[in-house]
Amino acid sequence: MLKRDKLKSKKLFTRIATGFLLLALLSSALTGCGGEEKGAEPANSTNSTSTPADTAVTLPFKETVTFRVWDPLMSTALPIMKNYAESELNTELERRLNVRIEYIHPTEGSAKEQFNLMLTSGDIPDFIVGTFGDYPGGREKAFEDGILVDIKNEIPKYAPDLAKIYEAYPDLLMDVETEDGRQFGVPFLKGDESIYTFFGGFLRKDWLTELGLEVPETIDELYTVLKAFKEQKGATAPFTGTVGNIKGMYFTGAWGINQDYFIEDGKVVYGSIDPRFKEYTKTMVKWYKEGLLDPELATNNTKTIDAKITGNQAGATVGNTGSGLGKYLPLMKNKDPEFDLVAMPYPVLNKGDFNPFMAKDGPTVNNGAWNITTACENLPEALAFLNYGYTKEGSMLYNFGIEGVSYTMEDGYPKYTDLVTNNPNGQPIATMGQYYTRAFKDGPFVQDKRYFEQYMALPQQQESLKTWTKYAKQVTQANKNYRGTLTPDEVSQTTTKQNEINTYKDEMFLKWLMGKEDVDATWDKYVEQIKKLGIEDIIQVRQAAYDRFIEKFPQALNPQSFNISDIFEK
Repeated sequence: MLKRDKLKSKKLFTRIATGFLLLALLSSALTGCGGEEKGAEPANSTNSTSTPADTAVTLPFKETVTFRVWDPLMSTALPIMKNYAESELNTELERRLNVRIEYIHPTEGSAKEQFNLMLTSGDIPDFIVGTFGDYPGGREKAFEDGILVDIKNEIPKYAPDLAKIYEAYPDLLMDVETEDGRQFGVPFLKGDESIYTFFGGFLRKDWLTELGLEVPETIDELYTVLKAFKEQKGATAPFTGTVGNIKGMYFTGAWGINQDYFIEDGKVVYGSIDPRFKEYTKTMVKWYKEGLLDPELATNNTKTIDAKITGNQAGATVGNTGSGLGKYLPLMKNKDPEFDLVAMPYPVLNKGDFNPFMAKDGPTVNNGAWNITTACENLPEALAFLNYGYTKEGSMLYNFGIEGVSYTMEDGYPKYTDLVTNNPNGQPIATMGQYYTRAFKDGPFVQDKRYFEQYMALPQQQESLKTWTKYAKQVTQANKNYRGTLTPDEVSQTTTKQNEINTYKDEMFLKWLMGKEDVDATWDKYVEQIKKLGIEDIIQVRQAAYDRFIEKFPQALNPQSFNISDIFEK
C-alpha cells in the first residue's frame, strides 16, 4: 500500500492553510478514503470484479476499508435522508464490497465557508468530487499545491475496467487527462448520446392552441408568441427566468455566438464584444421594454419563477426536462386540467438554420468526477473501489439499485419498481432514485440511458428531448465550444482581468436591458473599456491554451460519436 509520509503531509497542510484564502468557491465535493478496520469479516458478493492478481487487491476487501466523502447533498434527497450514508445504495455497496463510506455534506448555502475551513484544518478527505474549474490554476495548480494525486499510471493496475473503457474510447482522454498527461480522478460518464441534452425552452401549449399559434422556431416567431401571451392571455411576465437565462446560449446562439469564449475558424472569440452580441442585446432590450420579458429577471429565484409559471403570469421559460417539465406538469394536473407545456427548439434567426450552441453534455461530466487527494493512504484500494462502478455489475447497481427491490428485469429491461416511480409514501422519483441509485445524481460510473427513459416518463418530457436534440449532430460538427486548460501561471495572469471584465459587462448589460443606457450610443465605448481591461491579452493566452490542446488532442477537431454503455455488451 502507498502510505503517506507524516512530515510531508504536515508541511502540505500548512501550505494549503496559508494559501487557501486565495481560493475561489469550489463547486466540487470532497471524498475521503481512510484506513482499514482490522478484524472485519468480508461481505458476501456475487459476480464481483477483481483487479489483476499481482496487485493483491480484490473485491470484496478482506478487511473493511473506510472511505470518507465530501459530497454536496442534493435538495431532492432531503425528504427521505439527511446523509447519503443512510441510503439503500450505500448499505448495499458496503455489503458487497466490505467498505464503510462516510459522507460529509456541507450545509446548503455555506459550502464555500465549510470547504475553506476543512482545507485549512488539514483534515482533507481522499476524494474531491467535482470540477476544479473554480480553483485558481485548476487541477494542475491543485496538483502543484500537493492536494491531488496523479493516478494515470495506477489505473491499468487497480482500475482495469475503467482502463478498458479508455482503450475502447480514447476520445474520453480529452476530458480526463491534462495536456501534461496527468489524470487526477475517475469520471462520471454518460453512456449514451440520447442523455447528453436535458435543457431547453418550453411554453404553454394550451395557450398556443387557444390562440391558434404554432410552436416558435425563430426569434421573430417567439416574439409574436410572447406578444400574444401578453396581450391576449394577460401574462405579466410572458417569458420568465433570470438574467442568466436571457444571456445564456439558448438565446445568444441564435446569433451564432455565446457571451463567453468560443471557437470560430480555429480562433478564440470573446462573444460579449462581438458585433453580433450587440444585435442580440438590442433585441432583448426591445422585448424587455415591451413587457415581453419578466420585469423581475434580476431578482427572480426558483420559487418566484415557479409561482409565475403555475399562476398563469408567465407563458414561457427555460429549464430542465426533469426539474422543469417534470415538476410543473404533475403539479398542475389536478389544479388545472387544461394546463400543458411543450418544448420549443433552440431559436434561430432564419428558419432552417440551427443554433450551434446548446446545453449539451459530452460523454464525460467533469463536475461528477471523483478526484483522489494526497490524503489517501490506500490508493490501490481506492482505485479498486472506484473501478467497481465501471463493471457491468457495478453499473447495474449504480443505475438501478437492488434487483427485486428498486427494479425488476422484464424481458431484459431493468424496470424501476413502484418504490421508485410511484412511491406509496408520495415521494417523487428524483428523491427515491437517489435513495436506491446514483443515476439521479452523478458518480464514478457509466450512466445508463434506461434510467433516463424512465425518469422522463411523461410524453411531454420525451418529446422535449427530441425537440432539443434535433440538431445535436450538427452542433457537434460545428465544434464551437472552447477547449483548453490554462496553466497556473496563465490563470494568475488573467484572473483579475477577467473578474473586472465580467463585473463591467454584467453591469452594462443590466443598464442596457433596463433602459438606463442606450446600446447604440455606448457600444463602442463598452468595447473599448473591455479592451482596456485586458481582453485582448486574455484572448491571446486562451488561444495559446487552445492551440496546445489541439496539438495534444488533434482528434478534437473531428469529434466522434460513440455510446460508452455498448462496452458492457461486448
